Amino acid sequence: MNVNDILNKALELLGIRDAQVAANTTDERVLDLVSALGVTYLRLITEYAPLEREQSVTVANGVFATSGLSEKFFDAVRLTDESGEAVPFRMRGDVLLAKDGKYTLRYYALPQSYPAIGGTVEVTPKVRLDLLARGVAAEYAMSAMMYEESLLHERKYKEGLKKALMPHGAKTLPVKRWI
Repeated sequence: MNVNDILNKALELLGIRDAQVAANTTDERVLDLVSALGVTYLRLITEYAPLEREQSVTVANGVFATSGLSEKFFDAVRLTDESGEAVPFRMRGDVLLAKDGKYTLRYYALPQSYPAIGGTVEVTPKVRLDLLARGVAAEYAMSAMMYEESLLHERKYKEGLKKALMPHGAKTLPVKRWI
């Protein structure tokens, strides 16, 4: 997702018409919006919609250091063997403890870089641009001491996250019988 698009949408939600999102901007409001995007983005991927990755790992002597993963490690989800069966494991700091062997590790990753003007951020497809911009607007309004506006945007952001991230599997209704 393009950072400039998120910031422009947040400016629109906040009603700020005289600010321009540009690479070398000195406008404090835009710089504060970039900071708000960073806070909102990190909160989103650590609390609500983490970035899942999968990588083959080899456990030797009962340990695997997560520093050997291709992306920054946040939390382990599942460890499976070559046949796809789940394998018990434990985390101790940045070390995974399991029986020796070759496995597939599904884990949550942290982003490689902080959001910047002209850059991109990676989110789950369920989180759309307008929803993320709403969270940025809420964070910006809070830092600018616009508390009522912050609460409004925060409430709409949380409701949107709840709807977007709710599992949408098949629903069954109990069978009713007529006597």
